[in-house]
Amino acid sequence: MGSPVCGAFGEFGGRFVAEALWSPLAEVAGAFEEALGDPSFGARVHGWAEQRLGRPTPLTHLGGLSDALGGAQIWLKREDLLSGGSFCGVVALTQALVAVRLGRGELVGETATGDFGVALGQVGLALGLKVRVFMTRDDMAAEPAAVRRMEEMGLALEPVEGPARGRRGAMAEALRYVACEPQQAFYVTSSLASPDPYPRMVAFGAEIIGNECARQLRERGVSADYVVAPVGSGGFACGLFGAFVQEGSVPGVQLVGVQSGGDASPTRGAASLVRGGVGVHMGTRSFVLQDALGQVVTPLTDAAGMAMPVVGPQHARWMRTGQVQYVELADAEAYAAVRTLARSEGILACLESGYGLAYALRLAPTLPEDAHVVVGLSGDGARDLGRLSRARGEGVSS
Repeated sequence: MGSPVCGAFGEFGGRFVAEALWSPLAEVAGAFEEALGDPSFGARVHGWAEQRLGRPTPLTHLGGLSDALGGAQIWLKREDLLSGGSFCGVVALTQALVAVRLGRGELVGETATGDFGVALGQVGLALGLKVRVFMTRDDMAAEPAAVRRMEEMGLALEPVEGPARGRRGAMAEALRYVACEPQQAFYVTSSLASPDPYPRMVAFGAEIIGNECARQLRERGVSADYVVAPVGSGGFACGLFGAFVQEGSVPGVQLVGVQSGGDASPTRGAASLVRGGVGVHMGTRSFVLQDALGQVVTPLTDAAGMAMPVVGPQHARWMRTGQVQYVELADAEAYAAVRTLARSEGILACLESGYGLAYALRLAPTLPEDAHVVVGLSGDGARDLGRLSRARGEGVSS
C-alpha cells in the first residue's frame, strides 16, 4: 500500500509500505504533526540537545591546513565532539519524544556503524524506555567498541543475517518487529531513506546542525561559498544543508553532497544519486541503485554509514531542482582525507566524513584565499582506527 502524497518532496517521498505498517505509520505521522504545533515539544528538544548531548557544536577554522593547501579557508562543523561521538543523538531524541507522546514503552531501531544504536540508548534510557537495536552480524563484527558500549548500557541487541554491511537488512527486521508489537514498540531511525513520516522527523531533528552553522558563520562575519557534506541515506547532509537550501535564505552558497564511489569500479560504490535511477525502495520513492532489470544493487563501500542503495527524498528533490550538486569519490580518497586532517590538525574524523573532506581538499586550492568552504563532520573517527591501519598496510592511503 502506498501514496505519493504522504510526505511528498516534489515527485519523491511517500509511504510505500505493507498494509500492516500503514496504520502505525499514520499514527506516528499524526503524533509528529501534533507535536510540531506544541511549543513545549521544540523547547524540550533544544533543552535536551544542550544539556544531554552537548550542543551547540563548534565551527572550527582549519588555519594550518588552509595555509598548507593554499586557496580557500576551510571550516569544520564539529559533530564529532558531541556526547556519543556523532550527530545521531538529536535525531534519536526527536523521535523518542514522539514515542513518549504516544505512550510507547520501547524504542526499536537499526544501526550500521553503531553510532545510532548508542544514541538511541543514551536518549531512550534517560526517558525511561526500553531500547532494542537491530544490527547485521557483519556490522557487529566490524564495530566491536560500539557493540560493547550498547551491551554495557543493557540494550537488547538483535543480530541480523545479511549479505553485506549497511543498515538495509537491519532496518527491515526492525520494521517487522514493530509491526508485530504496534502497541508497545516505536520505530526510530537515522535513515532519511524511509517511509513517511520518518524523512520529515529525521530532517526536523537534524536541522539544528545547519541552523547552528548558519548562525555561527554570521557571528564571525563569514560568508560561505561552499557547504559540503557526506551523503549515505542523507540525514546528516539534510540537516546541514537545510538552513542554506531554502530559497533566498543564504544566496550564493554552493551545496555539495559527496557519496561513496567504493573502489571506483563500475560495479561498486554507493552513489545512488550519481549512478542510480528513480525507483521505490525502503518505503520511499527516490534515487535507487538498480540494475538493468530494476533489481536493487547492493552498495559496496568501506564506510558502513554510506552503504545505502537509496537516498532520502529531500536529496532526490534537490538534485532534480539543481539546488545541490552531488558527486562521488572513491574510498581511497576518503581514507587519505581522514589521515590528512588527523596529521595536520589533530582531528580524527569518521570515514564517512572523509568523503566530504576529500572533496574540500580538492576544491580549496582552486579558490581564492578569501573564499570559505564549510565541511560537515558527522562523527568521531575512533571506531575507524582499525580500518585506517588496514588501509595503510594495504596501500589504500598514505
